[in-house]
Amino acid sequence: MRSRRRRQRQLLATLALTVALLASAALAAGAQESAPSLLELPRRRQGYYLALGLAGLGTQTWDHGDSLGVWAGSAFRFRMGQLLTRRFGLGLQIDSGGAAKGDDRATLVGVSLAAQWELFNNFALHAGTGLGVVSLSNVKEPNAELRGGYGAGYFLGATYDWFPSAGRRSGGWALAPFIQARLIPTENVKALVTTFGIEVTYWTGLPDNQLQLPESEAYKRH
Repeated sequence: MRSRRRRQRQLLATLALTVALLASAALAAGAQESAPSLLELPRRRQGYYLALGLAGLGTQTWDHGDSLGVWAGSAFRFRMGQLLTRRFGLGLQIDSGGAAKGDDRATLVGVSLAAQWELFNNFALHAGTGLGVVSLSNVKEPNAELRGGYGAGYFLGATYDWFPSAGRRSGGWALAPFIQARLIPTENVKALVTTFGIEVTYWTGLPDNQLQLPESEAYKRH
């Protein structure tokens, strides 16, 4: 009972932190809009973003402290958000995947507030926290009680956005290889999940009136 209450308190604390960070991001974005806007140099990685990705997955799993070894599988992820400054962005990330070893199966889900920081041109580090879920089952025992749990989850990763087309000055479609490590430390079952794959990303870019352009270009219609 005490461990369950402790887990619930940890989850509530994580959710409260997520809400607080979202509120801070909204206030920061509002402050940026109300303050005199500074023009930005045109870049492809600007504005809002929407990304869908597929990945290979490897997870080290522990059940009540006993190692179950490394399981392999595949994963899907969805991301959306906005760059709040030239380098820093916040958004929502959803990860879903499965892995197997012999007759054992694992289902892994993560819903996180995700922050990113562009270290240099188109290469960004990502980190986040939120809800993590891990569930274990065995195909030879379909009626057995599922093992697993839920709790706070954390991830760290990196992406590189490659824009195949040079037709737009701001925004556009990108292919982004990525790597990520996610820790899901539930009460009974723990999982360290590593994913590596590629995603398709769309950046909306910024309108011309927010870009630093030559006078001959600033008033052109596109």
